[in-house]
Amino acid sequence: MQTVAPAPARVRALRPGETAWAALLPCALLTLGAILLIGPPLGHALFEPTRGEALWPPGLPGTQGHPEPVKRGRFVAALLGPALLAGVVLASGRRPLRLRPAATRMLIASGQLALLAFVALALLGQSNLLLTHGLWPIFGVRTLLAGALIASVLAAALRSGALGRLAARAPRETRTLRVACMLAAAALAVAWLLTAITTDRAVGDSELMWWTMADPFAILDGRTPLVDYHAFYAQLSPYIGAGALRAFGGTVLAYAIAMTSLSLLALLAVFDVLRRVLGGRSLPALLLWAPFAATGFLAIQLGPHAVAHALGNAILFAIWPMRYGGAYLTAWLTGRHLDGAAPRRVWPLALVASLVALDNLEFGAAALVACAVALACARRPWTRRAFARFALELAAGALGAVALVALLTLVRAGALPHPALLLEWPRVFGVLGLVAAPMPALGFHLAIYATYVAALVVAIVRRASGAPNAPLTGMLAWSGAFGLLSGAYYLGRSDSFKLAALFSAWCLALVLLAVVVLERPAVRSRRLAPADLLVLFGLGLAVCSLHELPAPWGQLARLRERMPPATYQPAAQRFVAVDTHRGERVAILMPLGHREAYRLGLENVSPYPFIEAIVTRRQFATLLAAARDAGARKLFLPAPLAGPALVSPAHLAALRAAGYRLARGNPLFQEWVRRR
Repeated sequence: MQTVAPAPARVRALRPGETAWAALLPCALLTLGAILLIGPPLGHALFEPTRGEALWPPGLPGTQGHPEPVKRGRFVAALLGPALLAGVVLASGRRPLRLRPAATRMLIASGQLALLAFVALALLGQSNLLLTHGLWPIFGVRTLLAGALIASVLAAALRSGALGRLAARAPRETRTLRVACMLAAAALAVAWLLTAITTDRAVGDSELMWWTMADPFAILDGRTPLVDYHAFYAQLSPYIGAGALRAFGGTVLAYAIAMTSLSLLALLAVFDVLRRVLGGRSLPALLLWAPFAATGFLAIQLGPHAVAHALGNAILFAIWPMRYGGAYLTAWLTGRHLDGAAPRRVWPLALVASLVALDNLEFGAAALVACAVALACARRPWTRRAFARFALELAAGALGAVALVALLTLVRAGALPHPALLLEWPRVFGVLGLVAAPMPALGFHLAIYATYVAALVVAIVRRASGAPNAPLTGMLAWSGAFGLLSGAYYLGRSDSFKLAALFSAWCLALVLLAVVVLERPAVRSRRLAPADLLVLFGLGLAVCSLHELPAPWGQLARLRERMPPATYQPAAQRFVAVDTHRGERVAILMPLGHREAYRLGLENVSPYPFIEAIVTRRQFATLLAAARDAGARKLFLPAPLAGPALVSPAHLAALRAAGYRLARGNPLFQEWVRRR
């Protein structure tokens, strides 16, 4: 009896999503090789300090750290992986890969297993189970189990269609519902932001406000960032704080309310972004926004007896709103543009994004690049003429931002801005390694990295597949690009608290991926893919953060508590007032020295907020030159033995070499006078 051999399975072209999974493992291995082999020489080429450049003076708590060029080079190499995978998916649109079904299934399965193993290593690493790195876990065992349970419930509801039926019975979108959801989001945001409201009495002698309030008071004292003042956190947003301080009496309470108001606006902007990617539906947007906001303010407990709320991001204005405020403004405008609302042209969007980048280079530049990536991903089709117009509008917006900043500095200081000042602190932290700490080989930062890569690649797949909903595609690309680039913030001091500062960016990418999973029609007719389950698991972890919602009445009680009165700042003001007169030019290097000068009617010509912000010989020389050029003979600084060591013998030797002598002092402060 003759038998007929079965015909071999025919090859077929892979779809963009299949190409992404098939290429994942090879791209990951190439990226790992680049991290290990290319990262070190790349780091030495880009991030090696010049000869003689170092943190100074050594031995102080404020000048701890060391250069880490290899770690930074490996970070740059790690960014090549997402670009490589995205490039493969885009290239497959013109020349798709053609494989037999069995080979396709094998490559997809290997990619999904590799992703599962990668995330499992990240979770085991963050719990110190594989490698002990001395960092406290971000999520405890109970939280991980609760997240898995929530993911299981969501997966069951998806497969059974219960979630779809529930969504069908949801109230129809109306103006009333939209306003109600917006007010509910505002109420939840206020509950978290109340933890950041404080007063002069509550702050006392704490260093909580030293750093962020210094820049607005320097502006009130006549200094101009990017010209004669080296702002520590931001170049433009301190003007908002300065306006609030001038208008409402220069109190800590006025400043705190102004900053938390900006944070509230940024959070509501993200709510509007989610509403737009969900087709204008406010209630689902609120349900996803709530865990996003909660995770962004997640408190980190650095020890078994630590006070958790004292380490939340909400109370650090350097995070909220100085870093995230401008970034989320850019995200909101990008989402509106993709949804067909104003700004409909690219150049106004590029103008705002460039201003945000000039304000804070760390997160602002990431938001600017993310904006360009989002627009490129969501727009179809691209012709040479369209691309040239797009590039021209981006350039016009960037030039407009530079012109506006130049006009501001010309009006205030009669001088153009110095571009080098934008790079001063990135160089101090990124090249000299101020407060540097090693990055764990395994930890939750790897899961965050995988989330950003997933958001970016899903956006590329959606573009290549011609998927509808341009706002969703564009914001996936925005969140992925922004997260990858802003991850450099964790690079320097790689501790749990710095990682938690990135949780808002991570959770934005996560909830956008959740939108893709929850709205995929085919998910109800088959088993969920491992990547879908991982997204639901991450969403479950974010939902668990809601239990940390602070009670508003508890925060109000905190503000009414009787605190010990401040002694250090009033003593500093009295010490300076003894030997100065109104209108005199001086250099005050005490904490909040510009505030004391503003209150006493002096002009503090110091280009730095206080002595702790001077961490190199060049910066100290810049201080002395500024005092000399302004004709300021008196210099006030903390005593060398007062409190935490801020002043060293090297500082005093440099003062004597510049012609200063010690005029008077007490156990807390010193006054040095330059000979004529």
